[in-house]
Amino acid sequence: MNYLVQQYFSQSAQRFPDKPAVCCEDKSISYKELDLFSNSFARTLISAGAKRGSFIPFFMHKSVESIQSILSILKADCAYIPVDINSPAQRLESILDTAQSEILIVDDHSEELFKRLLPNNPIQLINICQFTGGNSKNIQYQNLSIDLAYVLFTSGSTGIPKGVMIPHKAIIDYIDWCVETYQLTNKDIISNHAPLYFDNSTFDLYTAFKTGATLHLVHEALNSVIPLLVSWLREREITTFFCVPSVLTMLLKSRRLKEDSFPKLRHLICAGEVLPVEILTEWMKRYPHIQYTNMYGPTEITVDCSYHIQHQLPDAECRSIPIGKARTNMELLVRNERGELTSDVGAEGELLVRGTSVAYGYLGDVERTQKVFIQHPQHNLFYDPLYCTGDLVRIDENKNFIYVGRADTQIKYLGYRIELGEIESIINSTQGVEEAVVVFNNSLEENKKTIAALISLKAEYLLADVIAEIKQRLPAYMVPGIITPTIEEFPRTANGKYDRKKILTQLCET
Repeated sequence: MNYLVQQYFSQSAQRFPDKPAVCCEDKSISYKELDLFSNSFARTLISAGAKRGSFIPFFMHKSVESIQSILSILKADCAYIPVDINSPAQRLESILDTAQSEILIVDDHSEELFKRLLPNNPIQLINICQFTGGNSKNIQYQNLSIDLAYVLFTSGSTGIPKGVMIPHKAIIDYIDWCVETYQLTNKDIISNHAPLYFDNSTFDLYTAFKTGATLHLVHEALNSVIPLLVSWLREREITTFFCVPSVLTMLLKSRRLKEDSFPKLRHLICAGEVLPVEILTEWMKRYPHIQYTNMYGPTEITVDCSYHIQHQLPDAECRSIPIGKARTNMELLVRNERGELTSDVGAEGELLVRGTSVAYGYLGDVERTQKVFIQHPQHNLFYDPLYCTGDLVRIDENKNFIYVGRADTQIKYLGYRIELGEIESIINSTQGVEEAVVVFNNSLEENKKTIAALISLKAEYLLADVIAEIKQRLPAYMVPGIITPTIEEFPRTANGKYDRKKILTQLCET
């Protein structure tokens, strides 16, 4: 029985010692090599002062060395913190201060970068590229399943990063379900598309380590040129690809997809954004042999708490792909306008989530933790946290949860309460629209308040015709006042999600 996530890896190393464990660009490391390296490097961390429960960040590009860092930190009975190599100095320092870290793992490139960014920071730098080896015998762990495995820092509305605390037991609860549900085995080849500081990467790493599959990292140079993923996925014979939905949109727009592009791919899993009906439909028509799954879950839920496997093409009337039903050992509840918790058909309101995989809260921030992690209001017998997602959902007649939008993107405009997500969904399903993002300019000047849409048109469609159809499908008060076409790639964050702030600025300046 596994109770710590590094045990997934150690057991696979015993079963498949010579098999490639992790590959990135032209570098590869076997299960045995990685197991022995992480044993000895963990001891180096302990000798350098790492204590049980310490928070140890690593600061480097996605690479074999970054995976070596993760396993070494875990084996030292510590919790790892992936830090974006592109972090500005202020954010980097904020993360280190919040975690009170005394050790930072770097490589040759990032060591020099860190010294330029924070020249006076006294943290101890350990360069993993200069490690020469040591005692590689197995380590006896002291941690329990309730101890922290990682802390992921997400953007906070106040500008201060929020460190989401995830214990081993939450990851194991999630990964065991994933492996069983998707029937993953050691014969799979799993890609890692997401940055390691984005929670989708948890699926990639630990499904591979639990099953003994080979993990292929989509390195950052490749990730910056999305069309190249088509040949990469084919050449690496990837069987399981987990990404944000906008990656599917970009691949379609690249015009590089062929009938035989993905002969080995059997699972295509999306999460992190709304999955547009039109995009999923097009993929299912082109590649019917792939199983398509829409998953949902904030970082605070340990990746995903619900899922929907789309077995058939969406029908013509479908406007949104469900986020589905709760996965095993998780419960989804709707808090309606009266503040009542319900899971009845037809319910609409904020989604609250309960279960083993709910995070512990935000590192060093009790106030923010107490605001969104609340005690189950129906009893006080034991600690039973519900995470208040801030996402609005409704429950359809099949008891599937349908994502409606963000509570903080529900706007008041012209006297109406409007869901931007609803507008975006309808525009995305409009003939002639390849991709669309809807934002709201909530200016202090009333005459400048407006709904705006950035759209990409399909070939041979005219903007005027598309706007005419949008006006037929939306009430007048929901039709964007600004509809701007573009042939450029939509602005995106490092996670691959739409950068709505940049899009809003771009549209307002236009």
